[in-house]
Amino acid sequence: MGDGDGREAAGTGLDGRAGHGSWRVRLRRWAASGSGDVLGAGVLFGSDRVLTCAHVVRDPATGQRPDRVQVEFPHLQGLTRTPCRTATVEAGHWVPPFGKAQGDLAVLVLDEPAPVPSPVTLHRTLDYRGAAVLIDGFPEYRSGGQWLTGACMGPGGEGDERVQIDVTGAGGLRGGFSGSGVREEGGDRLLGIVAQADASGEHGYMIPAATVAKYFRRFAERYVTGPHAVPGHRVVSAEAARKARPHGLQRTVTRWLNGDPGAWDTEVVFIAQDDERARQALYVVLNMADREQAPQLAVSPLDPADGAGPQGPEATGAPLLSRAGITPRVGSIGLVLDLEGVAFDDPAQPELREALAVLRHELRHAGHHPAARRRPAVAVLHADRSATEPAAAARVLAELGEAGARLLLVVRDSAHGFPYAMAERLLPAGRAAQWLQRIGARVDELADAERRARRLFHRVEPHVVDPPVATGYAARAALWTVQLSDELRPLTGRGGPRLLEKLSYAEQAVETHLLRAEAAESELRAVLDAHLRLRALLRDHLALLAGRGLAEHPDAVGPYREAQRLLMAGPCPLADAERAVEAFARVARRLVAAGGAA
Repeated sequence: MGDGDGREAAGTGLDGRAGHGSWRVRLRRWAASGSGDVLGAGVLFGSDRVLTCAHVVRDPATGQRPDRVQVEFPHLQGLTRTPCRTATVEAGHWVPPFGKAQGDLAVLVLDEPAPVPSPVTLHRTLDYRGAAVLIDGFPEYRSGGQWLTGACMGPGGEGDERVQIDVTGAGGLRGGFSGSGVREEGGDRLLGIVAQADASGEHGYMIPAATVAKYFRRFAERYVTGPHAVPGHRVVSAEAARKARPHGLQRTVTRWLNGDPGAWDTEVVFIAQDDERARQALYVVLNMADREQAPQLAVSPLDPADGAGPQGPEATGAPLLSRAGITPRVGSIGLVLDLEGVAFDDPAQPELREALAVLRHELRHAGHHPAARRRPAVAVLHADRSATEPAAAARVLAELGEAGARLLLVVRDSAHGFPYAMAERLLPAGRAAQWLQRIGARVDELADAERRARRLFHRVEPHVVDPPVATGYAARAALWTVQLSDELRPLTGRGGPRLLEKLSYAEQAVETHLLRAEAAESELRAVLDAHLRLRALLRDHLALLAGRGLAEHPDAVGPYREAQRLLMAGPCPLADAERAVEAFARVARRLVAAGGAA
């Protein structure tokens, strides 16, 4: 096997077993007279499905999916000639490229089973940074294929649907590698397929397993393995995400997911047992961060050929959350562990055991690579309700944190044993003091936002009926920080579980108040901008008439005075002023046109 130095891939496959290379296929343009040009590569799954990029097989003349594609199996041994099959695009499994770097997937169905069935599956990974990979493509003049090595560098592309790969080896990525399987070096796991590369060939992009699963749900049920980032019972509907109201807790979690300044590697969030709204808000933002589930990005472009798109959600967005700055980076959540009622080592919980095994595997393999500077994010739900003894649960989580995982610990209250073990084992000694400082900084932002909103209100109120009202929470929030500071002082900055619980709820409340203050400021600014736009529009059309000596025209005087009265004489409904200004503008345009015609 070549290591990126230009040597051709051996026919024995990746590990020397005859037939193991059966998953690597070469795609050619179908021609009735014989073999057409090499289009690129693909990956065989089972005996009759090939995954590749849509652009590899797309008809260059029409831009549409092809009628047929020739699929070859060049890595099978002991044969006098390379076997080939004809394939067509499977209905509902064609997503052409769109946006800047989205879509570009296709599943082909062979006209008859492959000579040797493929044993491979696509494997979800929790965090792609640092994973060393091998890529086998079919560049020009390399009839047997060529291996390249590389390393995954993290999310990239529009909507973070893809993963950047930095490539080593002579030649780099070029024509013939698109659709190639990307295999984890040192194992048999396929992580995705190559989609594109830059002009140098040194940097490429992979479509990972989770993105494939987002578009092709039925395909994923058979051929995509590995733990889901978000367990099935915590998946929210696209409708729930679209209708979700911004919640303060979501911004704290978003900052942790994105690794923003001021966010800690280990964060704690308390959610009361009966606070269903906060719990749902948490699940929504974790789903938004999952590459496979993200409702606001799981678009389903329709295939005009068959009227059916991929089997993903049909959500179009979560605009309320996006406008509130609650936009976690897609793919930023590595894993959600739900420990309610279960133990880490419970043999009856195979999904939890698999997820932990995959997480430990990736932490071992990525920990020393330069790309692993940002560590996988793991949300741990209800560790205080786990069947694992509290000290033991804290020890396991501490080991994960020390190995490189970033942790979000979601607990219900401070009355159980786990919060005590958490405070002792998982949090630094000065966390309570740091937390109070962070809340204080957000209170200052709240006060600033409310001051700006009040200034806007005073400018709008004389002219507009019932303008949005500026909020006034900052004084109350500042009082909380004083009270919490008084509780913290005798504890020399450390604080026990009860104080940590109060800090969590205080931060959620301050963030919620800040969201409301920012919303009021935004609404007031929009009203003021609309009022100023109408005044400018009125002034411009009056100047237009004056320039032609028509400012005192009888048809214009009445509409102008009515619009001016509504805008300047006192508060009025903004819609009434807009109608009056537009009425005057129509008169002005008519008079100017008539004057010009004369």
